Amino acid sequence: MKSFIFLIISVLLIACNPHVQENQVTVIPVPVSIEVRKGSFEMDQQTKIIPGIQEMNEMASYLTDFIKTSSGLALEVGGTDKVKSNFILIKLDTTDEELGDEGYRLKAEKKGITISAAKPAGIFYGIQTFKQLIRKDNNGATFPAVDITDYPRFRWRGYLLDPARHFRTKDEIKRYIDLIALCKMNTMQLHLTDDQGWRLEIRKYPELTLKGSLSDNSGRKGSGWYYTQEDIRELVQYAESRFVTLVPEIEMPRHSLAATSVYPHLGCEGQPASELCVSKETTGQFSRNVLTEVMSLFPSPYIHVGADEVRPERWRSCPSCSLKIRQMLSANPENNLLIHNVKVTSGAGMPYHKDISLLQGWYNRGIDRHISASNRRMVGWDEIMDGGLDRTSNAIVMAWRSEDAIRGAISLGRNVIVTLYPDYHLDNDLSLERTYTFDPVPAGLSSEEEKLILGVQGNMWGESTPTVKEIDQRTFPRLAAIAETGWSQPSGKDFPSFTDRLKPFGALLETFGVLTEGWKE
Repeated sequence: MKSFIFLIISVLLIACNPHVQENQVTVIPVPVSIEVRKGSFEMDQQTKIIPGIQEMNEMASYLTDFIKTSSGLALEVGGTDKVKSNFILIKLDTTDEELGDEGYRLKAEKKGITISAAKPAGIFYGIQTFKQLIRKDNNGATFPAVDITDYPRFRWRGYLLDPARHFRTKDEIKRYIDLIALCKMNTMQLHLTDDQGWRLEIRKYPELTLKGSLSDNSGRKGSGWYYTQEDIRELVQYAESRFVTLVPEIEMPRHSLAATSVYPHLGCEGQPASELCVSKETTGQFSRNVLTEVMSLFPSPYIHVGADEVRPERWRSCPSCSLKIRQMLSANPENNLLIHNVKVTSGAGMPYHKDISLLQGWYNRGIDRHISASNRRMVGWDEIMDGGLDRTSNAIVMAWRSEDAIRGAISLGRNVIVTLYPDYHLDNDLSLERTYTFDPVPAGLSSEEEKLILGVQGNMWGESTPTVKEIDQRTFPRLAAIAETGWSQPSGKDFPSFTDRLKPFGALLETFGVLTEGWKE
């Protein structure tokens, strides 16, 4: 584990929050099982932090630094698991199959604390819970006697940040990596390109950033509003140290004005436009070249290509694209048994147009095959279903337009990530209660169908949020609600309890500069 110093310095004890009572046990997201007993573990200068095996030394150091910063106790790392008392044991138990890759057990009693997990990610999430339960006292710190078993409901627990519309610095992105990790979220989708700006260095096409990054959604002009490839490698490493996967999103074929403004030949009839001229092979080659560089930078198994909101006017008026559409219509491609699709006609987004979906589907399938050849999985907004996917594709549908998109993806046997509008779109003013109580699993699904839902994601679109303060105000506390839906079992969720637990959790967020005053339910 590397680069934990920011988190260590910034996080203070919840005990500083006057809302927290002495014996109160509050955790967000709520654990699968938590049993509270009488008494507590008393930490003092003689308490030892014991890494069960050498591979846990960095975790032990991370925990040691946190305790020192927050309580003043400089605890020694060392010893063996044979110690009988006054210990904090970090134990990797690969035989504990119930916990999966991210689950943990935290047992605190008078003699000591044990945090165990089958995988390192579970230890990390156990430490995040530890941070919420520790209390400072005059002699050092105390920890309530509890027995917690915990593991996530969903594999994908995501947050989208949008530096394309308003550029965000590396430090600002790192701060949000820390914040979502505190919420036990494990995925950050970076919306790196859009009409307003291209934010990722592509060495084969240098003008994408030299010219395509010089403006933002506010109409401002600037320079350096992009990430070098070295920046991305640094961010990837930082995220990995917090068990967060960075998923790049390169928007195509729409939301591409920043690219076509710099390279007009990528637009229909050689003109800048939001839509790429997908009927031309030069455009396809550009798309594949860009994605090849992107995949060299991001080890993520998932590559997001957008694929949403294509408008019909540009392609219909383009001689090349309209010809391709006529050829596809005459060939009746819907008879191709290699392609299956679902037409989502309800909810947000653009209306369904058969001709446009045919052309986009043809383009998307080529992109999908290119990504799959590198052993990655294409992710796209649910419009990728409108034009059809190869039956052999392993593409993931990110459902945003309506519940019909969720059901449609499942009907095709597709993995789906639920990020429905408006419930999980954080840039609006939806109530906290609606976000918390929204169930991402539609009623009536079989247990096998439910397994196709990989998880949930909150999207923080950046059109109207130029500052970090504004992002904070819209992200929280609703992201904490999405985090609890993504992690906790439905039977453990309770909105009144959640709002009570928000008060001490807010104290942790405040150490990152998140203002919790005026939070609305």
